[in-house]
Amino acid sequence: MNRKRRIFVAIPDSSLSDEKNLREKTIKIGRFARAFSIFGVNKIIIYKDPTTKNMNSDKLLMKLILDFLNTPQYLRKSIYPLNYELSYIGLLPPIRAPQHKKKVKLSEVKAGELRIGLIYHKKLLLNQISNNKISHNKKFIIDLRNKTYEYYVDVGLDFPIPFLGQGKDGQKIIVKFIDSYPNLKAIQTTETDIEKEYLGYDILSINSIDEFIKKIDQKTFVVFTSKKGMFFKNKESEFKEIIKKFEILLIVFGSPSKGINEIYPTFQKINNSMYLNMFPHQKTETIRLEEALLGTLTIFNHFLN
Repeated sequence: MNRKRRIFVAIPDSSLSDEKNLREKTIKIGRFARAFSIFGVNKIIIYKDPTTKNMNSDKLLMKLILDFLNTPQYLRKSIYPLNYELSYIGLLPPIRAPQHKKKVKLSEVKAGELRIGLIYHKKLLLNQISNNKISHNKKFIIDLRNKTYEYYVDVGLDFPIPFLGQGKDGQKIIVKFIDSYPNLKAIQTTETDIEKEYLGYDILSINSIDEFIKKIDQKTFVVFTSKKGMFFKNKESEFKEIIKKFEILLIVFGSPSKGINEIYPTFQKINNSMYLNMFPHQKTETIRLEEALLGTLTIFNHFLN
């Protein structure tokens, strides 16, 4: 699905404050990830909630699990060793987003196809092979030793393939295949390549949502969500015309206990923004963040495609 505008979503590091234990927090983060993936969110911004105590552990947990769920299965064992924070990851249903491509044979991919991969320097790759951590055969080892390529990338094929570019060991990257089997190679994608195919979201942690928004460029329109905002229905026509002028829609959510007006008191001074109630006449006292994400993205999806 091609999308002319990108979607950024900002949530506070206190987003898990209404959950009591790791199991419940994991399930909630999984629901976040599904909402982000269903509607093709491009960037998730986790900002510090200044009204709460140190939420650093929750912020790190959100980043870890969101990143894990965004990663193709063929790379997860290489990137994420087993640890306590991932104890309940098996409870989450698979997302099956476009970036979650299956492991296939070298001969099955075509030039121009995009995949997420993991970069290895040639020396590290030989070390990984000697420790039986990378799939290989005798011919691959001979080619690896004889050829002059400095970097390789694991993209879920029979073996890693040459990467024609620079990188760091263990760097996760989106690549594009060039040439065809048996001469398959990969290069780093351009922004134009990525715009044509959704391959997951980026995650950014920041200390101040105020400072972040002050630095965004004029291509971004910001929506602050709150039950105290204007009913979206009353602003729908205006929003429909305004959003045509912008390349990025940034949607900012409050926390389970604090509205955006409490977390960010000066938000109404921001240009190119709206303060909206996406759920007028709600019959429940509160709307959980995972519900707000799904509902809000559903509504805006009609205007962004």
